[in-house]
Amino acid sequence: MKIAILGCGAIGGLAGAYMALNGEDVVFIDANIDHVKAIREKGIFIDGCRGDIHVPPQKAFTPQEMTEPLEAVFLACKTQHTVDAVNGIMHLLGPDSFVISLQNGFNEEAIASIVGRDRTIGALPDYGGAYIDPGHLEYVHEGPVYVGELDNKITPRVQELRRLLAYNTKAYIPEDTNARIWAKEVYFSQVVTSALVDCPGKDVLYSEKGKRAAAASVREMIELAYAKGFRLDSNEFFEPELYMAKTPEDTRKLFDFQDNATSILYRQHRDKIDTHKYVKTGSGIHWDIVHRNRPSEVGHVAQYIWNAANEIGFDVPINTKLFNMILEIERGERQMGWHNIDELNDYIVSIGKQLP
Repeated sequence: MKIAILGCGAIGGLAGAYMALNGEDVVFIDANIDHVKAIREKGIFIDGCRGDIHVPPQKAFTPQEMTEPLEAVFLACKTQHTVDAVNGIMHLLGPDSFVISLQNGFNEEAIASIVGRDRTIGALPDYGGAYIDPGHLEYVHEGPVYVGELDNKITPRVQELRRLLAYNTKAYIPEDTNARIWAKEVYFSQVVTSALVDCPGKDVLYSEKGKRAAAASVREMIELAYAKGFRLDSNEFFEPELYMAKTPEDTRKLFDFQDNATSILYRQHRDKIDTHKYVKTGSGIHWDIVHRNRPSEVGHVAQYIWNAANEIGFDVPINTKLFNMILEIERGERQMGWHNIDELNDYIVSIGKQLP
């Protein structure tokens, strides 16, 4: 299978690097000319939770430079760039080519509207990384990846894609791809909450008030997913039923689970503390706002959530407040800080949605 990585930052770059290291036929495509040049001339340097890894020079091009036909395209750009990225390589796709959404956000429908639903595959990365400099990626935390057909059939191509992604991390074919996508986006609310403060994400998620704000936001999203008819699976980071706390004891069980999940997520930061100083210590949203000076994926995800909620007449006041706070930060209308966590918690209490 001829593999193309379209968007060679943290997620796509790491996946493609491990495929290349294992002898697969990979071409790297990215709009960042300096990054493309570095990959082509020097290769990819990865540091972080797995130590230092050097990938030799690879085939790398900007979208405008690409002329070869593409087969399996792993799309790993930011959610808001999905449509432009797919349209940019559409002329290189043959009748048997397909696009794998190795992204956050609800992008499969947008991809399918361009290439067709039968040529669109969903994939969810739960590992994390960062683009540091041209040709330099940081592996920030471990986590699995899920890949599946939109109709949930176990096809030869999705089995092959699972094999390819497994070079990098544990890879699974979910029982229900769309439900798995919703589970990731439900949990996304906790990630968004941690980006309200300019500090390491774990500092927000370990704090009592951070957990309260995040848990209420996630619970509201779980209720929306259930109202939409999705069954959400649990994993080591996410146990949906715990968020339906009815007593203070239930809330404490949830917070203990959240602390353990945060510990797992940041474990490698402790393991590598003597050998690697992490550049990225927060979420991708925090990274975009503070380090990349660009809009995050929150605006795109928020619009999808609002549309999904409106379709069934469901209100999401907590997440609307949360999303708008991030958008205000991105527009320079709000400062990051702990006052945002306090404001969000006060709002949650004012509408009677706080955890017991």
